[in-house]
Amino acid sequence: MRYQKNVWLLVLMLIISACTKTVFDDRRKYIGDNEFTINMTCTPNIDNCDTTYTYNGSVEYSKDKGKVIIKFESNYTIEPEIDDNNHLIQQIDHYQDNDLGKFINKDEVEFEIRSGGHGGGFYRNVYGKKK
Repeated sequence: MRYQKNVWLLVLMLIISACTKTVFDDRRKYIGDNEFTINMTCTPNIDNCDTTYTYNGSVEYSKDKGKVIIKFESNYTIEPEIDDNNHLIQQIDHYQDNDLGKFINKDEVEFEIRSGGHGGGFYRNVYGKKK
């Protein structure tokens, strides 16, 4: 009888811990739909790329604990780790610093992405506001 009681207690604890897994996840405050404003500039040897546009994207959970997926363009996402100071840390390439930007607060994120190489490049200054 005592064995059976312990088994039921164990099962109950497993169910409770499985149900509350994301409740205690620190990333939850950042998750949601966002409107991103992207200010794109380029190096002088690339003509006519300076523009500003918006995109309705999202911040989602990554399978890797401590990371989020930020979809800020239709075909561009990043998957940074969030450090203790809310900075977005991801190694994209050797041209860019690993600290991309940060969550300003639970509703706003700001970061910079550089792409390109061989003397030319694009810079995306991205600001996202949760809807």
